[in-house]
Amino acid sequence: MGTKNNPGKYDCYSRAEPDEPIFTLRGSDPFAPQLVRLWAFMRRVLIGVDIDDEKGLEAKDVADAMERWRLNHPL
Repeated sequence: MGTKNNPGKYDCYSRAEPDEPIFTLRGSDPFAPQLVRLWAFMRRVLIGVDIDDEKGLEAKDVADAMERWRLNHPL
C-alpha cells in the first residue's frame, strides 16, 4: 500500500503520462473506502481478473487502511 511519503508498487503518479488526467481519493474522504472497493469489484466483473489478484488485494488493504485512518482522524 502506498502513501505520499512511501509510494506503493502500483503508484499511478510515477507511471502517468505528463498530460494524463488523474483522480485521487484520500483517506479523509468518507466515500473513498467504498469507492475503492467498488473499483476492485468492477475490475473483477468487467475485466475478469481473479478475485485474489495482487492489485485487487492491495485495493482492499487500502480501503481498510482508509477506514482505520478516519477512525483516528475524525473530521
